[in-house]
Amino acid sequence: MDEYKIVEDGNYVMQELEQRTYHPVRAMKTGNVKARVGNIGEQIITWSVDENGNELVEKVNEVALDDKTNRPAWVVTKVDKNGNPILDKNGHPNEWIVSDSEFSKKYEIDKDNEGLYRPRRTFQIFDRVDKNITLVHRGKRMKISRGGYINLTNPDNIYGVSARDFYDTYEIEQVRKTL
Repeated sequence: MDEYKIVEDGNYVMQELEQRTYHPVRAMKTGNVKARVGNIGEQIITWSVDENGNELVEKVNEVALDDKTNRPAWVVTKVDKNGNPILDKNGHPNEWIVSDSEFSKKYEIDKDNEGLYRPRRTFQIFDRVDKNITLVHRGKRMKISRGGYINLTNPDNIYGVSARDFYDTYEIEQVRKTL
């Protein structure tokens, strides 16, 4: 099994800049999700795969009250174009927790697809991970395999996205070069 280097989020960008490996990209989320208000204390395991396709526990998290809204966080599930939960090859749904205040910034009801939420059309800033890391943010740990991305848009909410999930749900902005 590959090693995962522990990286504190506050030092991540500075370390990458010093090593000249920081190459941010702008991307927009495009995939719809199902979502529900979670139950306080409910545990959600976010599953992914490593760069070899082996199952990987990205993080284990519990639904908590949002400090800003005093409402429970949301449990979000990645879905296919028909609104069915997407299961990985090991039968795990792709679920994660989003605080109540962040959820309303990121998603809105999809009026064309009952029960689904669509991402708000905003660009986010990501950096591609060139080595296996365990990102530590606010005392919580998340494994991100080589090839995944770290979302650096909001310094208060830094998190990783596996390569598989990134390419399934985000579109990278294409930069036009002029001569």
